Amino acid sequence: MGFMKVAIYARVSDDKLTTEGLRRQDINRQIALLTKFCKAYGWPKPIIFQDDNKSAFKDDYQSRPDFCRLLREIRAHRVQRVIVEDLTRWSRRIEDGLKTIKEAAEIGCTVTSSAEGEVDVTTPDGWFKCAIAFLLAEWSSRSQSSKVKSGMQRRKNDKSKRCPHCKVVHLGRHPASCKCKKCLKGKGRSKP
Repeated sequence: MGFMKVAIYARVSDDKLTTEGLRRQDINRQIALLTKFCKAYGWPKPIIFQDDNKSAFKDDYQSRPDFCRLLREIRAHRVQRVIVEDLTRWSRRIEDGLKTIKEAAEIGCTVTSSAEGEVDVTTPDGWFKCAIAFLLAEWSSRSQSSKVKSGMQRRKNDKSKRCPHCKVVHLGRHPASCKCKKCLKGKGRSKP
């Protein structure tokens, strides 16, 4: 085949901060880890595709622009190997995950996870392992989403959480856009 082009695909779903003010998920950590991984295998310097603050649980993976760009590069035979930290970086939906990895394999592009190893959906065992990984990722995302929605609904219905001035239950911190600044006086309002 000649010169192999390698790509890294890194993705994190949010930009939330820890209590220390650091990002909970750091895309640069993934890129550094995967770059070292490529170097350890003697692969050429990778092309980097990254979707920062993008969920892989969306109904449509088109919401991840660099993932779409990566798929276009694979389809054009300009990338022969993609490295991800783990399969949840590729997808958190079983249908999309299997479909896009199978498409990559049929084109001749190998997907390698630093956690799970080389992904080969063309064999029964490889397909099974990959399907289980995506199934568990989707289940985890659906479960978390359900818990968050339930908690938000419970808080929204909790009359004791109503702002005494605007009579609205604010989910999370009291927004700066709220017109009832009276209730914020003297409370040392936390920064967003």
